[in-house]
Amino acid sequence: MCSAYRKQARNVSLITSVESRLLSDLVLADQGQELNEDGDSIAIVGGELFNKGAQAMTFTVVDQMTKRYPEKDVYLLSGRDYERDQNEKDQYAFDILPWGPEVQLSLLSPELNPVNTKSYSKRAHEAVRSVVTDCSMLIDINGFALSSQMGAKTSFTYLTNIVLAKEYDVPMYVFPQSIGPFEYSTEMKLFLNPLIQTYLTFPQIVCPREQAGVEALAPYTQSNVQREFDIVLQTEDYDLDNIYISKPDFERKDLKSDAVGIVPNSKVFDRADDEEIYSLYEEAIGELLDTGRSIYIFRHSIGDLDICRNIKDRFDEMDDVRLFEDDFDAPELEQVIDQCDFLIASRYHSIVHAYKHGVPVIAIGWAVKYEELLDEFGQSEYFYEGRDRIDTDAFVDSIGQMSEKWEHESESVQEKLKMVRRNDLFSQLFEN
Repeated sequence: MCSAYRKQARNVSLITSVESRLLSDLVLADQGQELNEDGDSIAIVGGELFNKGAQAMTFTVVDQMTKRYPEKDVYLLSGRDYERDQNEKDQYAFDILPWGPEVQLSLLSPELNPVNTKSYSKRAHEAVRSVVTDCSMLIDINGFALSSQMGAKTSFTYLTNIVLAKEYDVPMYVFPQSIGPFEYSTEMKLFLNPLIQTYLTFPQIVCPREQAGVEALAPYTQSNVQREFDIVLQTEDYDLDNIYISKPDFERKDLKSDAVGIVPNSKVFDRADDEEIYSLYEEAIGELLDTGRSIYIFRHSIGDLDICRNIKDRFDEMDDVRLFEDDFDAPELEQVIDQCDFLIASRYHSIVHAYKHGVPVIAIGWAVKYEELLDEFGQSEYFYEGRDRIDTDAFVDSIGQMSEKWEHESESVQEKLKMVRRNDLFSQLFEN
């Protein structure tokens, strides 16, 4: 059987299994369930270590839950990270196990014997089953998955996580993330709406980061919905002993005192004219150089390196425009960002990391999450919608304004950050 056919067969089998669970849950919806709150493990889904925003959320949850439950083992369920070299995985104080449609199907319908597909070993499947069976909680930290903007298949896979939590009586927490809109095709609405209606009431809490997410969820569930800022904003520095078995020897990057960071995003380029965006960066960096600034270009996700290189190429002979090609871990990125006066940023969590350290941002975004985040921090005048054509003169004027006012803007960000941290989500949920 060819790999494409096997993949299609797995997806069909998974859909059939979830549909059967849905029919069962519709019948038994009012019977209630007893939750297994005494398990030995904590499982995280939706996180990964390649994108540094997802890595930051993973590290934050691992650190905070290890502090509160040192006796429990923490697992990251991630197919991509499970494929990493074993030596690389061994550096972490948490374990990594596979996840995805094949594993989900194995958990929902073991009689179908999905291990015959050979993507993962029988031992790997058994390890995941052991964790889920003895799991005290399942924490979902997807950044942006349950939305028609990400596609119906992604939404279905997301909902299957909740199906599994309910099937195995595992308390589930949907941590702060972007949710909605649910503007699927008519055909997909007929399939997905019953799933959304049935399963989104199951998690102990569902935390959209934006008001738009609260409104999108309102037709499906309200009692367990609570708007929250990103968890990376709600916490301070990581305890690296909770994340790494032996702390890496991070090389410190020392930036000049007048530093400005440039953090692009391939997703903006996917939604706009490439040359227009490159020209915008070129004009922006030219303005910064005219005011005596030092510019540092670096990536916040593995897929943005070529874009960073292309921006640097336009200033190839200029020493005041420097490119970091390093694949920084989240703590290293924060150390770099903390030294900047401000950022011109497009990755959502580069903005989060900046605000976490009181660094203001001029943002080029592609979703409502950017606009609402900057508005919450009183920085909406520095937001630019990357899906629309950006007025270059207005953008350059913002850079001039930020160059003059960055200290004042930094103070405003820090004042808002204090408010965000007064009642963090971890303390709300896991401290009596």
